[in-house]
Amino acid sequence: ATVVSLFLLHEGATPSRGWPFVFALVSLGVLVCHRLALWRVILHWRRQGRLVQRIAVVGVNDFSATFLERLAGQDGTFAVTGVYDDRQSRIPAHLRHIHVRGGVADLMAASRQERIDMLVVALPLVAADRINEVLSQLSSLVADVFLTTDVAGMRYVGAQFTAIGANPVVSVGERPIKDWQAVKKALFDRLVGGAVLVAALPVLAAAALLIKLDSPGPVLFRQPRVGFDNRMFSIFKFRTMHVGMTDLLADRQTTRDDPRITRVGRWLRKYSVDELPQLFNVLLGNMSVVGPRPHAPNTKAANKLFADVVGQYAVRHRVKPGITGWAQVNGWRGETRTEEQLWQRVRYDLDYIQDWSLGLDVKILVLTVLREIRSTTAF
Repeated sequence: ATVVSLFLLHEGATPSRGWPFVFALVSLGVLVCHRLALWRVILHWRRQGRLVQRIAVVGVNDFSATFLERLAGQDGTFAVTGVYDDRQSRIPAHLRHIHVRGGVADLMAASRQERIDMLVVALPLVAADRINEVLSQLSSLVADVFLTTDVAGMRYVGAQFTAIGANPVVSVGERPIKDWQAVKKALFDRLVGGAVLVAALPVLAAAALLIKLDSPGPVLFRQPRVGFDNRMFSIFKFRTMHVGMTDLLADRQTTRDDPRITRVGRWLRKYSVDELPQLFNVLLGNMSVVGPRPHAPNTKAANKLFADVVGQYAVRHRVKPGITGWAQVNGWRGETRTEEQLWQRVRYDLDYIQDWSLGLDVKILVLTVLREIRSTTAF
């Protein structure tokens, strides 16, 4: 590339011998400046604690005590947010000095208030049932999960063995979308969400005007939904029901001929126009363009809360919820009356989380657009 550039610059004339040296010096200067700038950014982030790996430990025993002692000399790299144990009455006397923040339920609650990067389960292998129970409870948390225990004699693939500081651990679960994958998905959301929002502005304006003309009340409807990392957020939708008949917590699912829906609202729901304000949620960062659909806290199937029907339901919250998703383009959208319908939705959502890629997001977007076009044409 350098030789081609030199010949292009001199337009066929014999290039000066000094050009390669100038090019090398300039390249070296740019590289050094880039590395110095990057070093300053990393140093600034370290001072802010942004690069510190925050760890929560489950279990108080000799394994966790050894783990904590070895981490003590890793200042600036790891920070233990707390130690948790459901069986505090069984803690050995020589380990009573370890401060316990609570049980696993308290860890679940803490994860919604603070950042936790790693979960370390410190339990002996003879407590296999308890390990599986704890791992099941932690399955919906957005963190990498490791096991520190008596690993002698166990068979694991090489990639599962790793270390946290000086502690050998076994990786038993990773965040589904992290590091550069998370950066790429965030950029994809902002670019696609912003572009679609600009393109849909005329539709948004027309829908807002029709809502105001059709019935009294606000144009937008804000509803609490369970989102990323099991945290609540307010979702934006166009109001499709009469004021005073809205159901914030979704104690009663909306049916096809629901009398609470306005005339304009019925049309907005038919063509999914009521979902367009969720593009603002995407730009705010609490939703993605593509992901599992978020539900209100009291949504039910067959008169049972979703989490009571499907044990792995909360695992969907390990990624940001989306405006459209893999379950929706495979026909599982609208009402969820039966347990079978919910099982199918969750199955497709978990498949999406496991197989995520930008290519899959693009495929889902294309299928969503084609579905809406078919719906409009049928009308």
